[in-house]
Amino acid sequence: MHVQFPEAQESFVMSEMNVSPVTRRPHLAEHIARSIEAEITSGRLQQGDRLPTEHLLSENFGVSRNVVREAIASLRARGLIESRQGVGAFVTIRESDPTPHASSSINPLQGDANVRNMFEVRAALESQAAALAAINMTPEQLEPIKSAVERMRNLEAPTAETVNADLDFHRAVAAASGNSYLATMITTVLEPMRLLIAATFSRPGPVFGKMPHAARHEHEVILDALIEKNAKAARDAMGRHIVNAASRFGYDITLI
Repeated sequence: MHVQFPEAQESFVMSEMNVSPVTRRPHLAEHIARSIEAEITSGRLQQGDRLPTEHLLSENFGVSRNVVREAIASLRARGLIESRQGVGAFVTIRESDPTPHASSSINPLQGDANVRNMFEVRAALESQAAALAAINMTPEQLEPIKSAVERMRNLEAPTAETVNADLDFHRAVAAASGNSYLATMITTVLEPMRLLIAATFSRPGPVFGKMPHAARHEHEVILDALIEKNAKAARDAMGRHIVNAASRFGYDITLI
């Protein structure tokens, strides 16, 4: 049976509940747009810098890619970001900004097809090297791999040593493959990427700040597969790591 409260009684019940107005949270896309704008205003993101991919930004902020797209669209409408078809999103400068941040003379994050090609080569070569290392690696060859992971794990803030440890890890895995030609090719591709890795690892903030931690965790997964001598797991883990690394630098690549 439906019972209606008298108007006075209903008013009393509501007052007893002590209901206060609900404050609306800022829209997620607006929050992300403000965070990226703060990176630009602070100079951590400069004119010409490439943003990480939508996939990485969605992971960093814990939102869907649709929310990221909405945030990028907002920044683009305000003249802070420009999207280049098939290339990515880049920081630009508002026409009304009288003192834009000058871009560096060498901007490794801007890149071009050459950087994408290098990541694709790394994905192919290093996935094979990791699989071979899981099969052929000696106990002695495992030690520098473990050491590189420990060096990344023990460093709280990214430094030049973080970059060295990252590159040493990949060189050590390549050496453990037992194929000297493969190891030489991987080393040749790795060294030109030092500046790219260093420039990105050194950037704090919500856009880039989680990158060193993510790379360290992916290295640990590869190490576990190597210790277990699981060639397939090592190949898959290394492939995912290179694809994720490319994403962190703003490049979408496909591992076949």
